[in-house]
Amino acid sequence: MLKPSPLGMFLNDIEDPRRAESCDHKLIDILMIAIFTIMSGGESWEDLALYGKEKIDWLKTFLQLPCGIPSHDTFYRVFCLLDPERFQDSFTRWVKSALPEALSTADTPFDIVPMDGKAIRGSKGKGKGKRAVHMVSTWSSRLGLVLGQKQVDKKSNEITAVPELLEAIDLRGALVTADAISCQKSIASKYIEQGADYLLAVKGNQETLQKDIQAVVESHWELHPQDLPFSKGKRL
Repeated sequence: MLKPSPLGMFLNDIEDPRRAESCDHKLIDILMIAIFTIMSGGESWEDLALYGKEKIDWLKTFLQLPCGIPSHDTFYRVFCLLDPERFQDSFTRWVKSALPEALSTADTPFDIVPMDGKAIRGSKGKGKGKRAVHMVSTWSSRLGLVLGQKQVDKKSNEITAVPELLEAIDLRGALVTADAISCQKSIASKYIEQGADYLLAVKGNQETLQKDIQAVVESHWELHPQDLPFSKGKRL
């Protein structure tokens, strides 16, 4: 099996938006420190700078850090200038390259991948027209890792965002769980194309489908009572 490519190889594809003559810190150093901080539970710009200072000896084993650790203001300014789509694409491609080897070392042989859309807490501004940031993401239950995510303008845009997100990740052999908008027929077909199985929620607003599924389940239980959740000798 091929080794996953180092994260830095993917991040090097990102164009530096700054003027080269005014830069004290390399873009790759800033991006790597930021990713490591977030993966370690950091949340703020101050956390990025603090993580870098605490881990500087280790970071110097693979980063250049010509002027030491950037300040929290530097992290903020650089990420304000970055193209978020380009950064997300590079990170997602790295995760995809590392996924096969990571799964081979996981404790369980099967992966469940929830697909969900959420508004980011605190992202809604007080100013007029400042809407909350809404993200649709996929999560590997086996690895405890986000496989990919995509920002959408509003909830209805998940219909187009989910297929684009699925193109970027490897779902072979996984069970994808989803509800709401991610239960569209076109999206379910995409799960199959990607080599995955799916478990989709059916709610009251899909009355005919819900009744059909209920009839099939009840018919099965009548023919196979031993499969009932509360049949003798069985527990949920």
